[in-house]
Amino acid sequence: MRLNSLNCLCCGTLYDDVLYRDIATRYQLEAVTALRELAFFLLSNPAGMVSFNKLKDQFRLGSVNTIKSYIDYMENSWLVFSINSYAFSVKRQQIAPKKIYCIDTGLSNAVGFGFSANTGKLLENLVFLALRRQTKDIYYYTTPAGYKVDFYLPEKRQLIQVTQHLENAATREREIRALEDAVQGVPVESALILSDANEKGFEIRGVPVEVHSAAEWFVTQ
Repeated sequence: MRLNSLNCLCCGTLYDDVLYRDIATRYQLEAVTALRELAFFLLSNPAGMVSFNKLKDQFRLGSVNTIKSYIDYMENSWLVFSINSYAFSVKRQQIAPKKIYCIDTGLSNAVGFGFSANTGKLLENLVFLALRRQTKDIYYYTTPAGYKVDFYLPEKRQLIQVTQHLENAATREREIRALEDAVQGVPVESALILSDANEKGFEIRGVPVEVHSAAEWFVTQ
């Protein structure tokens, strides 16, 4: 048996232990199949945006509170993390879709399903895990015009975009456009774009923007 097959087996065993022993048994859940399907969906979509209402309908779990409880159980068992959209209103934060990150990208690869390598989302997941070791005060941000910024750290007043590469002109424009709109909506002192290579920094409305290789950035965290 090859090493990667052994790793997949170990991940699968750990995953089953968490679902059945740490969650289903501990919380005395009857809808175990729905729990497993929900977990599979979340792990198959690292860095994905989820709506509790849509998940409730998709998995027929009765209520939004049930979905919230199941995801809370997964977070308490260190299977996934969720972050809120940043807003000055706590109510708006609570009702906005959440972003879900896996505790381990290897687990996501072994247990989840995808038609492609999904390297961009896995990279974002890795960046989240690095940030999570430094602070729990992490949000994503949707600008007034509807553009998405991957992370906003209010303590540092920092915006962070993560993209696999910036070679594509449309990708570069999208990432920068979101930052341009975001600096007008939240207090910002700096911004960071993590990609595949270092580039010369620039400014947006007086806010310094650094562009760094994600690989090198990980080494410094």
